[in-house]
Amino acid sequence: MVTYRMVRPKGDPMSPSVPFKKIQRSRLYDEIAEQIKKAIRSGQLKPGDRLPSERELSQAFDVGRPAVREALRLLSAMDLIVINMGKKGSVVKETDVTRYMSAIREQLSWLIKTDKRGLHELWEVRKYIELGIAHSAATNSTKKEINKLEQLMKAMEASSNDIHKYFELAVEFHETLALASKNKIFYIVWGMFEDILLKGYLPIIDDLFPEGPGKLLEANRLLLKAIKSKDSEAINKAMELHANDENLFSSDPHRKRKEK
Repeated sequence: MVTYRMVRPKGDPMSPSVPFKKIQRSRLYDEIAEQIKKAIRSGQLKPGDRLPSERELSQAFDVGRPAVREALRLLSAMDLIVINMGKKGSVVKETDVTRYMSAIREQLSWLIKTDKRGLHELWEVRKYIELGIAHSAATNSTKKEINKLEQLMKAMEASSNDIHKYFELAVEFHETLALASKNKIFYIVWGMFEDILLKGYLPIIDDLFPEGPGKLLEANRLLLKAIKSKDSEAINKAMELHANDENLFSSDPHRKRKEK
């Protein structure tokens, strides 16, 4: 086993030492990339750290330079490193959460199209995401954000006879809650779920809510009241009510049409 010290561009003397193992498998570049990827995930390699030069990596892994070069190209395609050929050594990139979420969004969209239960399962996960957002918003929301939620609630109440206008305002209401959580992962995940689910709701929204948004409005009204009072139990009850009223896809997305 050969150990090489990573060199930070800024000359940080505390750069980590990462042990690399000699390669055993036939697809050498895969194993090289996997070891470097594990070092990044574990924190041994941090954003801004430089990898050893191509020549040094070749010696560390006991492989030819073409395999190292291919591994670096693979890591670059994963957006994990910026390639610098020669003595400088490639650099580990900052993690971009939104890029990973975009990939997940594509996978979930495909799941919904190919799996009959996909939409309901997505709704079920979203239910708990929104519950977490509500509790976090109760703790972290500012007075300005509460004021905006109150204004949106008044607009939602004024639009109680127009399901399309109400839905537009309700999406903004929950987006404001997600922002008020002060957790960017909550916000990104909420946006991803909302975008996918709305594509399922909007084409048949009139059939789904023939009586208007009355129940949904009441659940959101109770939710805002609970968040303002920071009442955890009331938040749970309001979110359960909201989720149950909105779960129109649990078995048959067209059941409202059949009941009319």
